[in-house]
Amino acid sequence: MRKSWLNSLIAALLTLTLSLGLVSCGAQKLDQNPGQISGSAQPGSVSTEAEPEEPEVFDVETTPDTETDFSKYEEKIVKPAVSDGKQTGKDRYNTDPVPEGKQLPVEPGDIEIDKRTTLTCYLTISCSTILDNMGDLTEGKESLVPQNGILLPRTKVSFYPGESVYDILKRVTKENRIHMESSFTPMYNSAYVEGIGNLYEFDCGANSGWMYCVNGWYPNYGVSRYVPQDQDEIQFNYTCDLGRDLGQFWNE
Repeated sequence: MRKSWLNSLIAALLTLTLSLGLVSCGAQKLDQNPGQISGSAQPGSVSTEAEPEEPEVFDVETTPDTETDFSKYEEKIVKPAVSDGKQTGKDRYNTDPVPEGKQLPVEPGDIEIDKRTTLTCYLTISCSTILDNMGDLTEGKESLVPQNGILLPRTKVSFYPGESVYDILKRVTKENRIHMESSFTPMYNSAYVEGIGNLYEFDCGANSGWMYCVNGWYPNYGVSRYVPQDQDEIQFNYTCDLGRDLGQFWNE
């Protein structure tokens, strides 16, 4: 009987010792890995978070750190040079020597358009030479020729430094709803104006077509290569005789 009582007492002491050991071990694991209880709450659990603090608002006037650097324009803008009359032979785009004192061509892409300011020029578009050659005009196009031969009267135009005569013509005809068609000719590195107001080259004879002049001079290179200056007078005139009816005789 006594032996049985002693066994029971020993068993009870062992059970108590084991229970205390498990509790101590579990507490030690939680202390060593506190991250396991953070994060999203498990189903059935309750999670509380601190209310976020309102951010402070500061009324600060901001200014750019640096001003816009326009020096790149000064590096890229090329003011067209003037011929000294010493050129001989044609250039790589088949251009004959430019007369002394006249502006040399600028190749498209070699000049940067400067949009910081604007200049002013004047543009006129005329086909008045056709009035004296109506018998040679393509049949059905008589109504396209104004009574005074003027498709666009002298018009004041604003443009950016660096734009070409072609850039100006393209924009002005579009704004005034005047038909204009052109094509690019690699041989001459320039746009070629084929027709304006639906009047095309050869519409009034084998020697007819459009020519342009700046300040009374008809350049011997294309419209994409001429960069006008402030207050220039630009005209597009239709010729029925290779420019002779416009006072030009360089082809003879």
